[in-house]
Amino acid sequence: MKKNICILLSIFWICFIFYNSSNDANISEARSHKLLNDIKTQCNKIVKQYKNIVQVSKTQDEKLTESKIFNQEGLIKLKNTDKEEILNKFLRKNAHAFEYLVLAILVSSILFSFNIRGKGALTYIMFICLLYAVLDEFYQSFIPGRTSLVSDVLIDFLGSILGMVVFYFLYYKLKIKSNGKRFSQKY
Repeated sequence: MKKNICILLSIFWICFIFYNSSNDANISEARSHKLLNDIKTQCNKIVKQYKNIVQVSKTQDEKLTESKIFNQEGLIKLKNTDKEEILNKFLRKNAHAFEYLVLAILVSSILFSFNIRGKGALTYIMFICLLYAVLDEFYQSFIPGRTSLVSDVLIDFLGSILGMVVFYFLYYKLKIKSNGKRFSQKY
């Protein structure tokens, strides 16, 4: 039963990634900008609450809303449109990594449910996630307004490596914890 659930969740997640890749550039951009605006709204609420709790002077208020970034020429101030684009790109790249983090966790759980562990499992997980990332990027090259980037494959793969680390950490942490309980119950 557990094996079937893991397999179904993985298939669902692969379909979810495929669906996200199927959206043309305008739909994808609109979705990420909406999410970014939702995050900004929540952050603005927090800043307002902070300003109400703590007396903020005019110069402190300017520092809270001012954005600076370093580049090759040194420190530069960003316009609101630049900030929005940087945040949008950051959000989109992290969404890529998150999709593959979840995929790696799901693939790991399938392999572990079939008692495939160790180096063999690591190899299968990395191969499956990397293969799907490459196929996903290839597929995106046929979607209007979307591009296929090697950097996106690398981001996807890094997300899957992080997913493996999370899965292995949680799995062995829980295993050690449950073995400790069994040991203490014996004696």
